[in-house]
Amino acid sequence: MKRKIDFEHDDFINTPWYYKLFSFFLYWFVAVPVLLIIKTFFLRLKVKGKANFHRVKKQGAIIVCNHVHPLDSPIIAMAILPTRMKIVSLEDNFYTPISGTLIKGLGALPVPKDYKYLKAHLELLEKLVKEGKKVLIFPEAYLIKRCQELRDFKTGAFWVAVSADVPIIPMCYTYPDNKRLTLNILPAVYPKKGEDYKQLTKRVYNIMNEFFNNQMSNTNIQNLAEESDEPCIEPLEEEVMKKKHA
Repeated sequence: MKRKIDFEHDDFINTPWYYKLFSFFLYWFVAVPVLLIIKTFFLRLKVKGKANFHRVKKQGAIIVCNHVHPLDSPIIAMAILPTRMKIVSLEDNFYTPISGTLIKGLGALPVPKDYKYLKAHLELLEKLVKEGKKVLIFPEAYLIKRCQELRDFKTGAFWVAVSADVPIIPMCYTYPDNKRLTLNILPAVYPKKGEDYKQLTKRVYNIMNEFFNNQMSNTNIQNLAEESDEPCIEPLEEEVMKKKHA
């Protein structure tokens, strides 16, 4: 049985040199070639708006996107090459034989199931973006294949952006009339002075929702929900408020 993640002591960033070497070769010599073939010849995916990403290429940022395809994380990773990003993923995914090692090797970070570790997890993401890294978070929280609407956003990604004072890079998958998938990279959204994370969440949602609705047409596709992999800070916020009034 794979060792359980120790969120109090495990270091998910400063890994041993041999693991960094393994991660480098796994990413660039295995994952990237395979995923580029899948993206080009099987998915026949379109990517639009790359110039919007290049404008914030050299600074830390939070990437947010609707969660509508089993390969949407790798697709985004290929779209922003040679930039490499961090991806948040369910803690349970790291316990899966073989694939758990591959997920970690490809740079994913586990989202703790226990809310008592959530604050430390969000602070880790804050540290990464302050250091200039890109972090991908799906604010819809769970996968619904080719969902026909943009679902409500959780606030974790936007808390990190406001705390670190870094931009949000909105990305949006569209597939009008059930046609070919298109990844649209929208202009970066910067936190405004005095704006809190809930206000930023709403502002980014409105931008993405308007774009999504303008691009999509009516289709009739069954939506299949999967598990959540997005950190949500509402339970943490409730816990803090309870302590204040205790």
